[in-house]
Amino acid sequence: MDIPEIGVLNNSLRYFFTPSSLASELFYYPTRAGHYFCDRRYAFDQHVETARLASHRLNLMLICVCRGELRFTLEGESVTAAPGQTALFDCRQPHEYAAGDDTEFLWLLFNGLNAEAVYRRILQNKGGHHVFAPAGFSEIAQGIRELVSSCESGSRMSEAACSQLIHRLLCELLLDGEGARREENEAIGEAISFIHRNLYQNITVGDAAAAASFSPAHFSRVFKLQTGYSPYEYILLRRIDAAKHLLTSTQLSVKEVAYQVGYNSEENFIHSFRKKVGVTPGVFRSVPV
Repeated sequence: MDIPEIGVLNNSLRYFFTPSSLASELFYYPTRAGHYFCDRRYAFDQHVETARLASHRLNLMLICVCRGELRFTLEGESVTAAPGQTALFDCRQPHEYAAGDDTEFLWLLFNGLNAEAVYRRILQNKGGHHVFAPAGFSEIAQGIRELVSSCESGSRMSEAACSQLIHRLLCELLLDGEGARREENEAIGEAISFIHRNLYQNITVGDAAAAASFSPAHFSRVFKLQTGYSPYEYILLRRIDAAKHLLTSTQLSVKEVAYQVGYNSEENFIHSFRKKVGVTPGVFRSVPV
């Protein structure tokens, strides 16, 4: 494919996407995606002609470096991305990047739904850094590769499929346990099993951390990276789920349900249930929502 960008080699691919009004309102959607092979002549910043297109300047950019290197300056932060690293940034903010020789990268411009809010949360989880090495790099790169390949083969993904793909990529980034060791994954699994076995008991975050053989602080950090929940919130929501089942399938009183799912008082249970569900347990039992 002939791409009129200096330093982009002929075996590179680039495709444009124009979202429908439905996709713009309800979906995640791509505006451009590509698979680039470059030499050291390749450089990009927000001032080049391509960057002035709405399909670039109003969107978010995700780049996966597969080979070589890309040197980034993003909102004043200068960093070199090596193979296995990703860059994520807002194209409305100052950005520029340049390739070394024999560089290969996959890239995706996207927007839609709550993309900006998810983007901000991902950066928050990464300490504000735009370049990082996600544990799910291969899955993220493969997702972009699938999108580009579907265009190359003439069987372009539907907008719904594109939305699902972008959602999957964002979840990989958001819930990424960056650099997490296999032992950590297994330990969190043990903690979750412990929580479910003892859900109705008076368990604490410290108890769950002990089941994983972690300190409470380290456990809380790793647990949230891997699940998206704090341990306390996870326990609370699973108890609410259990309470919903009991309220709709038994004749137990609200007080009995409260004690059965691990609350030490009916008042605490009602307050917690209403805060998470939006109605009291009694109202939920009458009209499950």
